[in-house]
Amino acid sequence: MDSRLSSLISEYLGAVAAAAILIEQSGFILPTRNMEWACNGMPHTGLLHGEISYRKHGYGCAVYLKTGVVDFDFGPLGEISGFDAWRLIEFSKDRLASFGFKNPKEIEESVKATISAGEITHFGKNLYCLNEKLS
Repeated sequence: MDSRLSSLISEYLGAVAAAAILIEQSGFILPTRNMEWACNGMPHTGLLHGEISYRKHGYGCAVYLKTGVVDFDFGPLGEISGFDAWRLIEFSKDRLASFGFKNPKEIEESVKATISAGEITHFGKNLYCLNEKLS
């Protein structure tokens, strides 16, 4: 896998994990199915842990962490390990160079190549996950 993409995915998944912890610490239950999240009655906007803004949408959530915005969807079984090119681009758009990318198109091409190489797997709607842990 392209080392730039590996680094970006690792940082993105770390931010998603941090967002999930904030959701739980704020008294909300993480879903065991994505439909459960969509129908859980959680307000569509608000604050997590008293200070971090969020915007709930469909099967996911955008969480405005101090390090930047992370937008993610829960997978079919409530997984938080999913990503796609759009989410990676949105997550890194203000700091593409820090990941070694010149533009969003390079991220898209790297994701496509990684899919073609079988290093990531489609697992629901538009989400992909790593076949193995990042090194």
